[in-house]
Amino acid sequence: MSYLALDLGAGSGRAIVGTISDGKVHLEEVHRFNNTLIQQDDTLCWDFLSLFENIKLSISLAVRKGYDLKGIAVDTWGVDFGLLDKSNNLLSNPVCYRDSRTEGLSEKSAKCISKEELYSITGIQQMDINTIFQLWSMRRSDSPHLSNANRLLFTPDLINYFLTGVMGNEYTIASTSQLLNARTKEWSAGVFKAMDIPADIMGKILQPCTLLGGLTKQVSEETGAKGVKVFVVGSHDTASAIAAIPGKGNNWAFLSSGTWSLLGTLNDEPILTQEAMTNDFTNEGGVDNKILFMRNITGLWLLQRIIGEWEKEGLNTSYDYILSESSKAEPFRCIVNSDDPVFNNPSSMKEAIQAYCSRSGQHIPETQGELVRCILESLAIKYYYVMDRLKKCSGKDFTKLYVVGGGSQNEQLNQYIADALDIEVVNGLTEATAVGNVIQQAIADEKISGWEEAYEIIENSFNFKSYYPEDTGKWKDTAQNVSHLFK
Repeated sequence: MSYLALDLGAGSGRAIVGTISDGKVHLEEVHRFNNTLIQQDDTLCWDFLSLFENIKLSISLAVRKGYDLKGIAVDTWGVDFGLLDKSNNLLSNPVCYRDSRTEGLSEKSAKCISKEELYSITGIQQMDINTIFQLWSMRRSDSPHLSNANRLLFTPDLINYFLTGVMGNEYTIASTSQLLNARTKEWSAGVFKAMDIPADIMGKILQPCTLLGGLTKQVSEETGAKGVKVFVVGSHDTASAIAAIPGKGNNWAFLSSGTWSLLGTLNDEPILTQEAMTNDFTNEGGVDNKILFMRNITGLWLLQRIIGEWEKEGLNTSYDYILSESSKAEPFRCIVNSDDPVFNNPSSMKEAIQAYCSRSGQHIPETQGELVRCILESLAIKYYYVMDRLKKCSGKDFTKLYVVGGGSQNEQLNQYIADALDIEVVNGLTEATAVGNVIQQAIADEKISGWEEAYEIIENSFNFKSYYPEDTGKWKDTAQNVSHLFK
């Protein structure tokens, strides 16, 4: 049983084949490609046709490697979309959420609907990049594309349409739009009306773990994939990643660790309180009728940027080296808040960190070891504060934290998190998104009976490792000493 997971990020895409046999899932990456941005006039767009060519190439490569594919499924980043006309033709390349057209619109939208009312309906953290404000910017500018639009398809929905000819809006990706009612899991007519956005361009909500259809004749012939099914999975990559976690009970939380960090918990119902909104928690759709109640945090972005600077200087940037140097540096000399706007996109991350430390009266890190230690300790303390607010908003207490994604391989950071949060930290799912994608396809294909069997397969397939708290006192003292940085 082989299934192709097409996992697309905002910078690159990967095609990973997951083969389920002997009670285990085995992964092989068959293609990796850039997801490039292009400038069209004054607008930053995704090169969708190039992206789709790489999708077809991914399928072809999997077939050429001899895999007997049973299914294909797509997951991507959130909020972005394409618009189709009445003949179901794509009107233009999808616009990137980084485009400037939505700057400041979330604040201006209060004249249409208050932030409090919008959160009470959608449960989504209010950010300029959200689909609601992308569409509102088009309405405000009398966009001809919006006027001529017959259907809106989010990025994974659009890819699925090009693969199968079948349209629909998958639930988890739709939830990122801030246009979905968090309780009913359907489009909110009131929000569309308040923002003067056409509701008739939205499609039927499709749930994860369902069959969408087969490949079109043209795609099948181009790729050599005959009789392959296309499944709907949690097409927001975060939803598929969290679906792969084999957590039991109600006492565990999750941390998706990468450029961005997402710290949260699974709930059966959204939490739409004033406290949740004030603390910037979001209620996004999850797999198996779950709600991902979580907070977005700037994660390893600081480390990634500073490594890039060191590479240009010709310095040693291997992880073994910089983490070794970090372990030698004196602890708790300087802490930064990764979510401070000065770290969004500075010309020099090193200088931004040093300036922040200078302004806040702390030791100014100079060496590679000092800078890496500063970043990792700062992230752990950031998680400490977010976890405290997560407990208060959710009413839960957690004894275990599953860390997934690329950042889960950073053992030093895992230990810091265990110490700072005084919690057992479990890693082992580096490729959580692909695993979740593949497992959902197998469930939809009725080759796996359900989530109980799925979690048994996942537990049998990967080496999970636990990190236990060792020295929590110093971490708590440091967190209290720098609490003013995290308000």
